[in-house]
Amino acid sequence: MRHNITFIIIIFLLISVLVFVGEVRSWPWSRDMYFSPVITHEKKPSKDPESIPTGGVNPVVLAKRKLQNPVLVKNAFADFKNPVRPTDESIKNGERLYNIYCSACHGKTGMGDGEVSKKMVPPQNLQSDYAKNLSDGYIFATIVGGGAIMPSQKKALTQKEVWDIVNYVRKLQGFDPASRWDELNKK
Repeated sequence: MRHNITFIIIIFLLISVLVFVGEVRSWPWSRDMYFSPVITHEKKPSKDPESIPTGGVNPVVLAKRKLQNPVLVKNAFADFKNPVRPTDESIKNGERLYNIYCSACHGKTGMGDGEVSKKMVPPQNLQSDYAKNLSDGYIFATIVGGGAIMPSQKKALTQKEVWDIVNYVRKLQGFDPASRWDELNKK
């Protein structure tokens, strides 16, 4: 009799399991494909709250994005004129600061052959035609904002000190900084 009751209970459990399994069930962590963020042609993608609207440009967002993009910042500074006249004092201070902040990578002569550069991607050769054709404002923005592997010096140097370095770099490149400054700052 005991075996009959056990058999009846097992049969009842099997039938109840089959009756209540109306759909395939899965664990919550195995349904991620069902709830994935699929974009179909019927559903428009949600927009980033800071995306640029098609009806116009939000100037605050645009300004914020320009300031976050180093290339745009450098290009924005490209037209800036050097406000610091390259006097002997400015060039001497620029040389002192260049030797502290720049020569480890760019080398004493600006050829990109500093001690640190031997163990990494070589930095920009400041004697190259490319570097000589960069505007003072672009060089200023590069020193302040940094580059691909170049660290930013905005917290270490004042604006005047950065312009002093720019004046010294122009001397390193073989320019007469005072004559060049006079030529560029003609009205």
